[in-house]
Amino acid sequence: MVRELFRALFLAGIPVAVSTYLLIWWALKNQYLQGASSLKDVEVHFKGVSKARSRKKKEEKKRRKKRGDAVEMEPGQLESHKMNPVHNKWLSFGGGFYGVVGLLTYAVVELGEIRDFITQFDGLLSVISDMTLELFIGFFINSITNFLVAIAWPVYWLNNIRSDYIWFWFVAAYAGYWAGTRIALHRA
Repeated sequence: MVRELFRALFLAGIPVAVSTYLLIWWALKNQYLQGASSLKDVEVHFKGVSKARSRKKKEEKKRRKKRGDAVEMEPGQLESHKMNPVHNKWLSFGGGFYGVVGLLTYAVVELGEIRDFITQFDGLLSVISDMTLELFIGFFINSITNFLVAIAWPVYWLNNIRSDYIWFWFVAAYAGYWAGTRIALHRA
């Protein structure tokens, strides 16, 4: 049991803590989180940004149907195109703890598929000769599938973690998220 706890801390807690620290530190550095001083402030802020982005997309869609006009952002509201792609992806997974683990899951799945893709070819000439429309369609379908897998990360990890104490893994991941956020806020 103790061995499983250390395994969970090493394989789940530390990666989540480092990822969270980097995401929060980067958000603070780029002033996405103005005035955040606690974990709750961070989560409330990103939840608000995520809702504002969703609302803007819906309004844009309605206006395009009516007149074809673009939607103006409300004063003080962050524009999604001004955020970097990593934070945009984090927000697309929901932000907060769920978004961090979703982002990590997406990275794990994508890197695994990139590794499998590269190892299936004999060399550079083989890659070039096998580039077809079918290959690009496969990339697109895999990208959508990987996004869906990352959104449903609890199912993915429940199927891939072989343990009698699965709850250790979730506790370790959340502890890593909490620690990463606290350290990033403290250092900022």
